[in-house]
Amino acid sequence: MTEPSWAWLTTVALMMAFLIVTAHAGDNGTLFRTVKIKDCRGAGQEVVCLSAPLVSGSTTTALDVLRDIYPGLGVDGTGKEFAGAEAVETASDPEAGDPADRAVDITEYADRAEIAVIEAGKAAYAAVVSSAIVAVAQIKPDYRPLGRLQVATDPGGPTIGYRLLLAAPDSPVVVTDSSHFNSQEGFDALHLVGVVGGSLVDLYDGPYLYSLAEQTEHCETLDHRETIPSLEMRKQRHHGLADIGIAVDYTATCINGEKRKLIKKKSFRLLLTYDGTRYDGNSGALEDLNSSFTE
Repeated sequence: MTEPSWAWLTTVALMMAFLIVTAHAGDNGTLFRTVKIKDCRGAGQEVVCLSAPLVSGSTTTALDVLRDIYPGLGVDGTGKEFAGAEAVETASDPEAGDPADRAVDITEYADRAEIAVIEAGKAAYAAVVSSAIVAVAQIKPDYRPLGRLQVATDPGGPTIGYRLLLAAPDSPVVVTDSSHFNSQEGFDALHLVGVVGGSLVDLYDGPYLYSLAEQTEHCETLDHRETIPSLEMRKQRHHGLADIGIAVDYTATCINGEKRKLIKKKSFRLLLTYDGTRYDGNSGALEDLNSSFTE
């Protein structure tokens, strides 16, 4: 195989950036939005204002929730302390969650902050993701921190908020995505943490998505891609928490100039059920496909 050009790599990298955007469409739960410091026009669409109440009937702001990760965080989004958090079992660098006295600035890439809010009857919950830490709090009818965890499971790239769901009226579940793009390959590792019994706990590692863009004899780019068209809570419950259905679509597309031809398509359906401690599900078929590319 010939080496790809820089222009080609740039195009593929940009295509990979759209994975999370397209995967959100039509899913259950709520999206994570960027926390913005100043000029909050447009807040409520793509951004959330740091100092504005998150929901009607509550005075809690994104700043209040972020202070669980960064004690003493100022209204300008800066601070001097990182509270850290216990790492999930599959964390790529558990020590990255160690507490530290360091400069904090949520307007910078390393400390970029996202937040999602979800309501359940008279209650409401918020989840923030920043520095690969997830912090969850009840924000209505009163404010109550519910814990934080370090959730980075991919050593090569950032961890972002993917979805905030409800497994039960008092059990919000956070789905995060740790990902990186390396040469021709893209890696996305999803992870689930959630509130059970009033505390944030580690719930499920996965699924893992793999994408590959290669040059072949007949295709300038043969784009192997995996996306998530659906991730939703089901009506069925086990041990008090709703089952989670996840669909993963695999496509192989031959690209020659402006021409695109779908070569192959396959769908995988995962059903996660709660066993009283963690979620469990069979993703063997998807893992076998991914192994066929990397072996």
